[in-house]
Amino acid sequence: MRIQGSGTVRSAGISLAAALLLAATLAATVAAGGRGATTVRGTQLAAGTCDNGGYAMTGSFVGCWWIDTFETKSDPDKAHYRATGTEHFEGCLGAVCGTLTTTYSFTAKTDGPWPTSAELHGRCHHPVTGGTDGFAGATGEISFHDVVDVSPPYYPYWGNVRLAGGASAAASSRVLAPARTARTASATATTC
Repeated sequence: MRIQGSGTVRSAGISLAAALLLAATLAATVAAGGRGATTVRGTQLAAGTCDNGGYAMTGSFVGCWWIDTFETKSDPDKAHYRATGTEHFEGCLGAVCGTLTTTYSFTAKTDGPWPTSAELHGRCHHPVTGGTDGFAGATGEISFHDVVDVSPPYYPYWGNVRLAGGASAAASSRVLAPARTARTASATATTC
């Protein structure tokens, strides 16, 4: 058999490489899903978009997020600060619903003393500490980045959640209604 031109050989090589890359990606995804790891990504809306100052969640998480405790580690005269605390989410991740709990570490910079000045940028890291119902025994980590140069602000998030028993969010059949619903009102506040 005669191969016509180097373009045909190059196309075949590119096709083979693309097929191998796709196969490797699918294998990694299946392996991660088999261990219960679910990749999460979406946007947290501004404070007050849920009842009691909560933050509506869109994307992988659908429901509301609340700050439970907020303990600052910084001098109030400084423009850089750090805080730690606990938070919880009530809602669903795919077919899995319940309450997800986290701890967090938040860092930010403001344009003056942090208690009275506007935030310039911030981010936080949330180790998942468990939960109730479908989130009982969950682990993982979720990171947020504050987008505060718009009104209202919003907070993109990404990370992974491992559910107890190795189930993935898509494979679970346990469905519970979220305890609270999101509102469309917008408000601003420091998030984590």
